Amino acid sequence: MAEQQGTRASSSLCDQLQITTEELQTRLAFLSFGEQDARNLVEIRDVIASYIDEIIGEFYDHLLQFEELRKILADPALVERLKESQRRYLFSLGQLGDPAEYAEARLRIGLTHERVGLKQKWYLGAYHKLFGLILQRLAFRYSGDESRLSSLVLTLNKIVTLDEIFVVETYYHATMQRLEDSLCQLKEAHRQLEGLSRRDSLTLVNNRRALMESLTTEFHRSRRYQHQFALLFLDVDHFKKINDRHGHAFGDHVLLHVAQSARGMIRPHDIIGRYGGEEFVIGLVECDKLGALQIAERIRLKIAQEQFTWEHHSTVVTVSIGVVMLSPEIDQVETLVTRADQAMYYAKHRGRNRVELYSKACASENQLR
Repeated sequence: MAEQQGTRASSSLCDQLQITTEELQTRLAFLSFGEQDARNLVEIRDVIASYIDEIIGEFYDHLLQFEELRKILADPALVERLKESQRRYLFSLGQLGDPAEYAEARLRIGLTHERVGLKQKWYLGAYHKLFGLILQRLAFRYSGDESRLSSLVLTLNKIVTLDEIFVVETYYHATMQRLEDSLCQLKEAHRQLEGLSRRDSLTLVNNRRALMESLTTEFHRSRRYQHQFALLFLDVDHFKKINDRHGHAFGDHVLLHVAQSARGMIRPHDIIGRYGGEEFVIGLVECDKLGALQIAERIRLKIAQEQFTWEHHSTVVTVSIGVVMLSPEIDQVETLVTRADQAMYYAKHRGRNRVELYSKACASENQLR
């Protein structure tokens, strides 16, 4: 999103709003703006120049009658800057030598007012007031020439209407940008919340729901394309004794240590999650039996060879790991998990801190326990 905002800032408002020179000529033609209007604007600017201080003074006296506007204009320095900007605006009214430059300047004026919090109702209303103040001076100057006055008023109305259109577009564009940015923020927040809802808060790997969803997806993909898939079921040995001896806080850090160690030994596209308690399940994507056993053994060795220390407590942590390979007769991911679990219990039975591949012996042993 920051990149999008940087791109916006670097491009002109005309580019963002797709206002080309041809588009501006079309707008002027739609307002029936012709050569006579161009000549009239020279006279209009001359009248404005003659009464510029009066027009600006009366304009701000009018604005300051309204409490909401008084709050916005409470800073005298700000008011002086705005008056100077308005002076430049009035002197440039209708100077269409470079239509694109004229449009860009008008759009940026509108954007500035939108950013300081001036509501569109006030800004558009201010155009009406400004039109009236200029009209009064034109009426005074051309009081004896009704036809000329009528022509000048029509021209003034056209150019003010053109500027008002730019204001509406600027406010609309700014509103749509904010909505777009808000939508991006909401999507990012939703993505983060979705990630948190799938993560085990203690070990930071997938929770059981997310684990089973990912395993199910990969299980069906592997069966469909006849890819090899291995499942590891890992259980921390004597975890209850660790908790009883060192406390549950220490036990929590043991689980975090085990999860991080295991995750560091597998590939990014493999699957790891906390199945429950001190049990973890790992799905090895497109991995054969030899590779699965080697990875399981490396995980076991890494955990067993490190003396785990936290605060003033220290212990050796070991794990028992059951391994099972996807085979044609397995038609449910739950069956795969059950067999890996049985192989893990067989490893426990055979002395713990070891890896066992699922076999009929594992199933028979689990029937006896």
